[in-house]
Parts: sequence; C-alpha cells; structure tokens
Amino acid sequence: MKKRYLIESRIGHGGMSDIYRAKDLYLESLNVSEPFVAIKVLLSEFADAPEAQQVLIKESIQTQQLSHPNIIRVYDVDSDDAYHFMVMEWLDGETLEQVIKRSKPSGINFKGTMQIIEQIGSALSYAHKQGIVHTDLKPSNIFLTRKGDIKVFDFGVAKNFQQNVDQYALAEADSDPSLTGYTPAYASYEQLLGEEACAADDVFAFSCITYELLTSKHPYLRVAANEVDTNKQKLTKPKHLSFRLWLSLKKGLAIHKAQRELDIQSLITKFQSKTWPVPVSLAAAALIGVVGFQMHQASEQKIGDLENIISANEQVKNESDAYEFITASTLFEQIDGLPIEKNLIRDGLLRKHQIEVLDLIEKQIAAVPKSDNGLYQNYGQIELIIADISRYYPDSVRLLQINNQMKRSKQSVIDSLSDRLTVLLSQSRYNETGDNNIKLIVEGLAFVEPKFKYMPNEEALVLYTSSFEQALKLRDVEQINALITTGEVVFSASPEAEPLLKYGASMRVAVKKLNDFNRDTESGSAAEYPYEAAEVFYRDTFKVLTEQLDLIDEPKKLHAFDKEVAILATSMPADFEPLLTLEKRLAASFLRQANIYLEKQYLKTARELFARGNELYERLNGVQRL
Repeated sequence: MKKRYLIESRIGHGGMSDIYRAKDLYLESLNVSEPFVAIKVLLSEFADAPEAQQVLIKESIQTQQLSHPNIIRVYDVDSDDAYHFMVMEWLDGETLEQVIKRSKPSGINFKGTMQIIEQIGSALSYAHKQGIVHTDLKPSNIFLTRKGDIKVFDFGVAKNFQQNVDQYALAEADSDPSLTGYTPAYASYEQLLGEEACAADDVFAFSCITYELLTSKHPYLRVAANEVDTNKQKLTKPKHLSFRLWLSLKKGLAIHKAQRELDIQSLITKFQSKTWPVPVSLAAAALIGVVGFQMHQASEQKIGDLENIISANEQVKNESDAYEFITASTLFEQIDGLPIEKNLIRDGLLRKHQIEVLDLIEKQIAAVPKSDNGLYQNYGQIELIIADISRYYPDSVRLLQINNQMKRSKQSVIDSLSDRLTVLLSQSRYNETGDNNIKLIVEGLAFVEPKFKYMPNEEALVLYTSSFEQALKLRDVEQINALITTGEVVFSASPEAEPLLKYGASMRVAVKKLNDFNRDTESGSAAEYPYEAAEVFYRDTFKVLTEQLDLIDEPKKLHAFDKEVAILATSMPADFEPLLTLEKRLAASFLRQANIYLEKQYLKTARELFARGNELYERLNGVQRL
C-alpha cells in the first residue's frame, strides 16, 4: 500500500474492517529492528460509503488526540485506490478476552488483576479528562502485550454504524448485530436507553471487566443491563476480593447511574488502598491470633510455601528469558513441545519469527522426496506440512500463496497426465514405453492425487474393444498383454469392458507363459512348450476356424483355408492337440469333397483333393495313401 506498507498476513476480522500485519518499508530502510505496523482496512462493502470512511477518520483523529502509554498509537489514515485504511502500532500479545478464557474457572488473583486494571483505569481517566468517552469498552478492545503493558483501542468508533469488533482483529461473539455502536453485555443501562454518553458508561464496563478478571465470569452472565432483574439476579463476591473492596466494585456495577460510582480514578484509588485481599487478611489474623508452637509451625509452613512460590517464579522467569533468544529453526523444531500454559510466549515467538519460519517451510517443501521415478512432487506430504503450520499462521498471506501455488502445480500435473492419457487411448497406443506408458501414467496420477479417478470417454472404450478383438484374431501375444494391463488400470470401472476384462484375466497366465516361452526360444534357451496355456490362448481361434471349415463347400476355398492353417501351425508344435484335431477335420473335408467331384466326373479336381487329403492323413496317422 502506498508503496510503503508491505502486507504480510491478515491477523483478524471485524464488523467493518480487516486487520493486517504489515512491514513499513521506510522504517526497514532505516534499519529499524521491528519495522512492523498494524493496518485496519475497511471491508469492500463499506469502501464506497462516505459514512464508513468518516468512521475510520473519526477513530484516527480521536485516538491521535489521546497520547497515553496505555492507549494504542495511530500513525496515519489514508487511501490507496479503493482501499481506505488506518495505520497503527503493532502489538504483540493477546486480548483480555483471551486472557479471561485462559483463567477459567477460578479467574486471576487480586495482584494480577490490579496490574491490569490500574493501566486500564489510567487510560480511561486520561481520555475522560480530554472529554472522550470510549462507549464500547470490553475485553476484546483491550490488549495485553508480552511485556505486560495494556493497550486500549477503538475509542468512540461507529456511533452510527456497527461498532468495529476487531479485538485487534479477533471476532467478538457479543457484538450487537443491530448497528448500535456498543456491545450489550458491557453497555450501561443509560446507553441502552439511548441517553447521551458519559464517563459513568465507561465505569460500568470497566467494573464488569474487573469482575471478569477476578472470576472469569461476567457479573450479570452477559445479560444486557436493561434486561437484568435485580430482584432475582444477585451479584456474588469474588473470592479474591476483600469485603470492603467488594462494596466499591459493586458500586461500579450498579445498574442505575444514580447508585453507580461515576469516576474511574476514584474506583482505582479505593482498590489501591492498603486493605489487603481476603487471603492475606486471613493469614495476618491467623499469625496475630495464634501463639506458641502452633504459631511457629504455621509460620515455618508459610515461609516454606513462599520459598517454593519464589523458586517457581524464578524458574518461570528463567524459562521465559531462555525463550527470548530461541532461533527460528529451534522454534520450528520444538513448537509442538511447548506446554499449553506457555501459549502467549509461543504466539509471541511465532510472530517474531514468522518470516524465518515460513522460509524454513518453503525449504522443507522443496526437500520433500519426489515419486520413485523422480517425475512428480509428493503433494500429499506437502499438504500435510502446510496444514500443520497453518495452525499457527491461519491468516498468513504468504502461506496462502504457498498453498495456492501448490494446488495450481498439482492440478497442472493432473491435467497434463489426463490429457496425455486421453491422446494415447484415442490413438490405440497401448504398448508405449517410457513417459507414454499408460500404466505408469495412471500410477503417476494416483501418486499425485489418490482420490482422482480418470474416466475414459466412450470413443476410447470403442477403440479399446476393437483393438482387443483384433489382437485376439491376430494372436498378438504382446499386444494382448498390453491391452490386459490397460484394461485393468483404465477401464476397470466400465461395465461395457467387464466381459473383455474377465476374459483378459483368464488369459493373463496363459499369455505370460507364452511370452516366457517366446523370450526363451529367441534367446536360444531350451524351453518346453506350454501346452495347457496355449490351449487357453488359442481356444477361440480354433473354435472360429472349425466353424469356418464346416461352411466351406468349394475346392478353391478349401485350399485357401489349408494354407491359413499351415501358417498357424508354424507357431506351435505339430503335436498340439487342438491343431491335430483341426487338421484331421481338414483332411476329412478334402476326401469328402473329392468324392463329390468324382461323382460329377471332375477327375482332375477330384485327384487333387484326394492327394491333399491322403497327404494330411499320412502325416497325421502314418497310414498309406488310399
């Protein structure tokens, strides 16, 4: 954008906008170590609405007026073609909404809560002094950085439109769909009635958030203030809070402004008083009231507990410091081993090393072994790598580009192999080798996408059937073997091809044995003729020849048939039973026609027929010429 901001990834989505992490190229040119910013971009459906643009401008102006360490800094608001955007400081951490969810079911202790609400209170007090009321304070609009700093954002946004629910981009479930500009669960009774906004509205929301931090529960169970039945719904004191401080917090939670604390700073001051929280007060009372050995024993136990806590805290700090210097490659190797309670540290490290981690992912993808023949990428393994890292970078634009590139490459390979297969089938090229081998192409498709199933067209099936019948007729063993393989890998799902495939399956053993025999004889090796296999292979051939012989009634056709059988006999042993049976029938046919032509006084023709018939019988049976 503006030739200055390089978008890296989307980090969230809100009601009116998307939030992106971007690199400020100008800051990078100055060698700034962390040249990152957050950019809020109006959604396309709001891009042409002047009112929506004014909302973005108003938020920018109001936030820029608030210079406070606990309020997010806004650097600029601008447009680039149809995109209207606001540039903010980049925050590394999580929203209070996420913090509260992780604290369930017992909430955060008093000390931890105080560290958070003091900073929130400071930001709100400052804003109120500048005459600005937040109007939509909620956990998702408050950010806790990895350093423990609080950042409040979305000041006075969307008065006339739905309040932007970015939560620094995470969608907020409580967002009101009615374009009211506030979230009902945290809106005061007066806000819900449409009264003019005032500091007391922020006090109510602030008190609700304080209660949630202490208990992990909303004080009114997320029921809107104007729907709360105060007679039935009673507030419960947080266990981490003293009774005196509970009275102060209850005043901030008052439904009606007349009973509510009206000043944030006043509420914070009461919480900062020296009154101890309940657990510490009870411990102090016990120490004062117990004497003698029991007091000594209890003190020793408490000192031991405190030493354990201090030791544990030091261990946690040391571990956190160690994570600070972890490299991208180490993070990449150990990411799944980080304990679940260190999610915040993990997320921070992932963001810090995002570019380096994605560089490693690209290298890992490039190193994925190809298929055995080295032709195809292992897209299944690549998809697993991308899916695994997407758990940590679900909105990364770069990762999306890597994934899309992989999908395009995969589809391109599938299309290329499918087209080549279609061409080979349309040209009846079933016996090709190398890159055009049909079986290898189908295996390649299965490797690239196991779920893909090539579907041949009707023309391919017709050609295949015709080629199979022709190969059987010509007794082309090599072609039949190629056709059987093609049928198994391409036409197995075709009902029309089923009879041929069944026949082909029964012939496979026979074809193999005949192929082995032919190969051995061609190489000069001694080999025994596979009689049984040949009977299976030539079964239909001799059946057809027998039927043709029975229909011959002319000497000329009989002599032509005799030559055809003689050619066939050269490819098999003379004692092959189906051949012997056919030649005997042929000899009988010669003698039968000789008698017919003898009766007709065609003596020359009769002598030729007698001669050939006797010659066949003499060779077959060893008898003398009649």
